Amino acid sequence: MRFRRILLGAALLFATVNVATVDTADATTIASLTTEQMTDASTYIVEGTVERVWVEEDEDGRIWTRAKLLVDTVYKGPDTPSEIIIDAMGGHSWTTVSAIEGQARFSKDEKVLVFLDVIRHGTRLTPVAQFYGKYTIRRAPGEDRHHVMRTPTRPNSLFDARFLPHPAPEARVYLDDVRSSISTRLETGWDGQSI
Repeated sequence: MRFRRILLGAALLFATVNVATVDTADATTIASLTTEQMTDASTYIVEGTVERVWVEEDEDGRIWTRAKLLVDTVYKGPDTPSEIIIDAMGGHSWTTVSAIEGQARFSKDEKVLVFLDVIRHGTRLTPVAQFYGKYTIRRAPGEDRHHVMRTPTRPNSLFDARFLPHPAPEARVYLDDVRSSISTRLETGWDGQSI
């Protein structure tokens, strides 16, 4: 019985210390970009399946959530990789919680279409405009077509794309329409308008 109390006390102390080291970012507003603007702003546009998600702390103490994407299709990019590591600032490390509003979140086995840009001197690929640059690909029961969803989440909440509710039929954006918009923009090129 005494041993249980010690374990419970240690767990409470750990939870208290862990909560005390929360690093939060100031709230910001992220402009929603059109598919054409995201196409222009992207270094890579790829579609694939998330194989793994993990968190790392960089040499400057920043927390990054990383996702390994097995690439099925490259719509835009300087090369055609079979896998890409996607970075999103924020997440849980063993000692720190870094909460970033608008962070793109990923889950294992999630099918995605992502618009990615290179940051940090070419060392990281991140979704353009955070969660706006990441579409989860789903198919609703009874539908023949896949739709895509952009999902804002609360910082540091659990995320599993399998449990995202499907939008109402009239509000669905279909994957083939987004692919068509990307292809059209890549064929016509940038229109010279600022992003």
